[in-house]
Amino acid sequence: FSNPSLNIAFGNPGTLKSLLLADCAVHIATGDAWLGKKVKQASSMWLDLDNGKRRTHERFESIGRKAQAFVETPLYYVSMKPFNAGKEKDINELQETMLMLGIKFLVIDNLGLISPGVDENSDGMIPIMAKLRWLAETTGAAIVLIHHQRKSTAKRAGETLRGHTGIESSVDLCLLVERDGESNFIKIKSTKSRDVDVEPFAAEFCFTHKDNSNELYEAWFEALEFQDTTSDKAIEKVIIDIVTETPLINQKNLLTSAKSVLQASKNRIRLVVASLEQKNRLKVKEAAHNAKLYLIE
Repeated sequence: FSNPSLNIAFGNPGTLKSLLLADCAVHIATGDAWLGKKVKQASSMWLDLDNGKRRTHERFESIGRKAQAFVETPLYYVSMKPFNAGKEKDINELQETMLMLGIKFLVIDNLGLISPGVDENSDGMIPIMAKLRWLAETTGAAIVLIHHQRKSTAKRAGETLRGHTGIESSVDLCLLVERDGESNFIKIKSTKSRDVDVEPFAAEFCFTHKDNSNELYEAWFEALEFQDTTSDKAIEKVIIDIVTETPLINQKNLLTSAKSVLQASKNRIRLVVASLEQKNRLKVKEAAHNAKLYLIE
């Protein structure tokens, strides 16, 4: 997350996205590495309108305990205080608070609850996103909105972001969070990035409970090795590798070989092949019966 910027982390309910971002916020506040990566220390704030005071406090208490956050750690969170990003008064008050506390990382949970009365599928979301962009620019903060995914047969993962297309077009980075069934393993991949590409990564949610209780005592995420077999970048790499190893391979064999190692449909692989042709990263030699043979020069 760059400063300033407007970002979204989205996924289906139960994908642990709120916990993941809470863990991230704590580590930014402490300045300690997160998932094995260095972070720039900054004051962090969490605006909760979804989970409630008890659960929000329990989460930050348990994550903070594991991360060894202290009273002086610049981490602030507020739960269930009404906030409407469409109202000048509310957005101005939040700006004043952020400037006073020096907040450079803000997470809002969630987008649907800070735009009451506005149909998220309408263009009424455009001025909402514009006000949030103004907030990021005037405070110099990275703002992350937690949002939901919709069921869709869309070919592009970013199209499953719930709501009006203006939501996606207005942000700098979209991160899709997916959970592996009922396990504590999650995968995170970028569906849009205006700045440096974010490579897919994975993590495991770990926790301990208080004695004789279901309450969290410590909570944290650990980085996992991740093999990307679904993104366009992964598909491109596999195609290039296959053509490099087997020059003049025909399209049918190329699609079959790529499909054997990728979690992507042949139609999607075909689209990526066409894109590589347009970029001249794949050269085409015409063969009999209009067949295509691929090579790399």
